[in-house]
Amino acid sequence: MKLAVASSIFLLLPSYLNAISIQFETSVYDLSYLATVELFGFALASVICYFLAKSRSIKINERFAMLVLAGSHFASAYCSDINLFLALRAISGVAAGLILVLCYEALSHEANPDLAFGKAIAFQMLYSGFLFLCLPYLIQDFGVDTFFFLLAGLSVFLLLLPKFSPLSPESAEVFSLPKADLSTKLLGLAAVFMIILTHSGCWSMLSVVGDKLRVLPTEQGQVLAVGTLFSLFGAVLASLASLSRFKKALTIAGLFSQGVVIVLLFTTKSQLLYFVAVSLFMLFWNFLLPLFMGTISESDHSGDIIRLSVAAQTTGAALGPYVLLKGWVLSELVIFLAITLICIFPLLSHRRAVSVK
Repeated sequence: MKLAVASSIFLLLPSYLNAISIQFETSVYDLSYLATVELFGFALASVICYFLAKSRSIKINERFAMLVLAGSHFASAYCSDINLFLALRAISGVAAGLILVLCYEALSHEANPDLAFGKAIAFQMLYSGFLFLCLPYLIQDFGVDTFFFLLAGLSVFLLLLPKFSPLSPESAEVFSLPKADLSTKLLGLAAVFMIILTHSGCWSMLSVVGDKLRVLPTEQGQVLAVGTLFSLFGAVLASLASLSRFKKALTIAGLFSQGVVIVLLFTTKSQLLYFVAVSLFMLFWNFLLPLFMGTISESDHSGDIIRLSVAAQTTGAALGPYVLLKGWVLSELVIFLAITLICIFPLLSHRRAVSVK
């Protein structure tokens, strides 16, 4: 629940951009930089957590981060100055990022991180799918401020949940691996960065492909809504795959399958195949991500990779749409997936076999 609420802006990005475009009476394209600022706030929080963990003298106050997140959402509803709004969203991004890192650390400490991340991402999909259905009606009946009021209320709700407990030395010893070397850490961060860079870049191109195939905006919205169900199914499949002794083979097969789906997506001339490709793209995205997060969690018990993974993910998400060259999109995405496989393969080869009922 904490992971879902803290990452609301990323999960609900289309609704967020639509809400602020109405609030400031400006085109979505002119305000997209606000989302980038918030994502880089996530990344900054990840780096802060990394150095705080090294110093061990200062601990993150989870409840304070939740209060700041709620306050920044609430203030954003009443903000009419774009510069002040920018500052509020940057603060919101850092506060949300701190909570995300704590969530990732808690999930990575589970005996089977793949299973834990699979369940967490499945819950995120349910959460975002439900809000995608409800938000248009709430905004229509109560105004655009409802978007931020709802997020503020959900952030306050997080205060009622139990705090994360630090992992005890005894339990850490049971599931620990030898401390990862620098090359392992760099490979783990590169793998997470590349998989998000590839998928966010492809994600940003879906509407462009749809327009070429003369898919109406309403129809594109419908396929994305259906795709959310496929995302949920992908996360559930990842949870099941995490219990299999063929996790390595399934991860590699998932990467190759996603490559085929991307090629189909950018070469098809059929609207039906476009809908199929988008649904499968979302399925494999949410199948691969939990397995990647579980793999890097098991590769470094010190937690350095998992703390910095938020920075790697958000940087990849922010840069993905901007590194694609017109006319070369398909080639770039296939190359990115190949680089992703090269980064994750050595870590998959050294995974622990973990069996959890």
